[in-house]
Amino acid sequence: MQPTLEQLSLTYKNLPDDKLTRLAVTDAASLRPEALELLKAEIKSRGLDEGITRGIDVQLNNIDDTQLHSYISLIRSQSCPTCGDTSQQLNAALSGTVISIIIFTHYKKAFSIGCPACLKKTNQAATLKTALLGWWGLPWGLIRTPEALIKNIRTSKRLNTNEASDILVDFVRNNAGIIESIKNNDQSLQVMLTNVNNKQHYNK
Repeated sequence: MQPTLEQLSLTYKNLPDDKLTRLAVTDAASLRPEALELLKAEIKSRGLDEGITRGIDVQLNNIDDTQLHSYISLIRSQSCPTCGDTSQQLNAALSGTVISIIIFTHYKKAFSIGCPACLKKTNQAATLKTALLGWWGLPWGLIRTPEALIKNIRTSKRLNTNEASDILVDFVRNNAGIIESIKNNDQSLQVMLTNVNNKQHYNK
């Protein structure tokens, strides 16, 4: 049973600014139209940044190639969240690490955004750790280790190009609402990129 508009209004009023903003820029497309109007009204009543409302609108419309490329260029022009370098365009990579202990095998895929030099270091570290520690689990260590090593080698080769990686394009497309809401604030963009590197990983 869906909550009533009165219940939704009360829920939005009770959310702190950060949670209300997160809801607006990440989940707006999943809300029904009446809920969206209540959400926008609450954002306006609090005097929050207009970029949040723009972030909602971006999620409700399919972004065209021009808009997508503008977001990609914006992200790539930021300082590297790892080393602070501004001389190279940022990119994104997914590196796999396998660690095995007898019957236990842990396979982690870590998503990172950074300058090519930092991404290569991250990928090399994952490759070295996997090569040293991945083989020792039966049977999955013998399966996951070559799988991760092959993927890391392919990732390394892609980092030698100047083109935005497919995984960066997907990241930007999936986070267009967030990027639109903070596109005029370099500090917020840097916080987002740092948080991505600290939190976004996949265990398998």
